[in-house]
Amino acid sequence: MYFVFFALMAAVGFTTDHDENTTIVFPPYGHCMGIYRAGQDQLSLLLGGMLHFDDPQGLAAVLPDAWDTSDPSDDDELAVYGVNSGSGNIIYNASMYALGYYGEEGSGADQLLSPHGIAATTTGTVYVADTGNHRVAVLHRSGQRISSESFIEGFSEPWDVALDGLYIWVTDRAAGTLSRYTSASDMNPVVFQVDSPRGVAATGYGEYTDGHPACQVVITGNGTALTKLVDGSVVKTADLSSCGGSFFNYVELDYHGNVWVTDSIACRIHKFDPQLNYLDSWGDGYGEADGSFLHPTGLAIWDRFGQIFVAESSGARYFWVGSDIKNLSFSSDGNGCSVSGRLTEKAAMVVNIYRSDGSLARSLYSGRRTPGNFNLEWDGTTLQGRRVYRGEYTISINIEPVYSSRTYFDKTWLQEFHMDGQEEVEAPQGERSR
Repeated sequence: MYFVFFALMAAVGFTTDHDENTTIVFPPYGHCMGIYRAGQDQLSLLLGGMLHFDDPQGLAAVLPDAWDTSDPSDDDELAVYGVNSGSGNIIYNASMYALGYYGEEGSGADQLLSPHGIAATTTGTVYVADTGNHRVAVLHRSGQRISSESFIEGFSEPWDVALDGLYIWVTDRAAGTLSRYTSASDMNPVVFQVDSPRGVAATGYGEYTDGHPACQVVITGNGTALTKLVDGSVVKTADLSSCGGSFFNYVELDYHGNVWVTDSIACRIHKFDPQLNYLDSWGDGYGEADGSFLHPTGLAIWDRFGQIFVAESSGARYFWVGSDIKNLSFSSDGNGCSVSGRLTEKAAMVVNIYRSDGSLARSLYSGRRTPGNFNLEWDGTTLQGRRVYRGEYTISINIEPVYSSRTYFDKTWLQEFHMDGQEEVEAPQGERSR
């Protein structure tokens, strides 16, 4: 179902259409041989027809300690676990070349009943919200095999599990709780009351956090809102209207603390910044085209490189974190210009003004910029403070992600405009410097 489907190879460069939404991008062909969606045909090929996709739900992606070497080039070779809820299975890549599966439908030690969320550690422990059995199943992976280890009991309707590097977080939809465990054997968890929680993501103590503080993000209101908490206390909220969404399913946090959430009805992925300010939505609705989804549910993002895995009704999708500018606006009164927009992912941004002969008139911005709104203005002068001459000019805005698609993808916008002023007779010495 998952990572092995995408047959990782040596990466090569790629380009993108200017009008394409690049908040999420497709990996280069050499990285996955052009396979961005895996379905029943691939599952049957790898498992000999033993399983069918049946209500895919939560996803987890992790680099196992057993696979990690001193060579950083292999840090994108992940173990990905997916919940096949209708048949009570966990489907995972047993190696980089083969799939495996665990469990069957039922209530026994090696069985699951309508499971939903899943989380995994680098050491091989896998936690599954075994919803129908009112428990969290604690599994252990040794080599290519997964076996039952223990259970965390006492839930009404456990829905999702998240790990932050220190604690285990579990949502219980029917009980309206978010529970924090120090370990699977913790008999006295800290319990917080939340409104009809579903998906949960947590961060703060893991290896790849970009220094952002510990927090939890929970889908509340039975799929209608996002709630950000710090140690169980609500600090931010956002609802469906903030992104034009229809229904929130599962939520993830990336390396920079941005919040991603699947919407199975609108068939899109919505993205928010760490303060739950809306950034963008990706997806063209329901369909089998590359830019569409078949009712997306589970979501996993590998923090180290920004690889995105999405479960949908009949398979899985694979993407990379990209970057884009939304609501880009430009204006000029002949004496200068201004440009504004909303950056959807942290990126290296360069904004320059060029003369008609291609020489640089002024550099407005060069550096890394966090996602969110920006506004840049130019007063019509060079870096030395001299007014530019009358004529035609071009503003160039270039962004390049600092995440997984860095060095493989960048995007440039160009806008020509006219500047008033005196005619150029002979440029003084040094006038054409910055």
